[in-house]
Amino acid sequence: MRTYRPDRVGSVIQKELSALLLREIDFPEGVLVTISDVRVSSDLSHAEIGVSIFPENAKKSLFDVLKEKQGTLQFLLNRKMNIKPMPRINFVINEGSEKASRIEKIFLDEDNKEE
Repeated sequence: MRTYRPDRVGSVIQKELSALLLREIDFPEGVLVTISDVRVSSDLSHAEIGVSIFPENAKKSLFDVLKEKQGTLQFLLNRKMNIKPMPRINFVINEGSEKASRIEKIFLDEDNKEE
């Protein structure tokens, strides 16, 4: 029998963590950091947080900032959410949107060549 609790917990984590990122981390101007997805393990012990970072050249430095602040964000998330067990968060870079952007660029370049 499938349980939907990990999906519901992931949804709440995404909402609360998005608000925490806005309040707790000072991102440089012109940079967009988005929590694209949250995957929570079935036993609620771990949550993998997929992030998309634009522009591409800021990805490494901002991901390092997220990893550095991960403990603080975990602590604040624990205080904000009242669930047991609270999953341990781990940030990972979501490459899906970058791949889609590259594919779109290829298609646009092909259309321009035909004209």
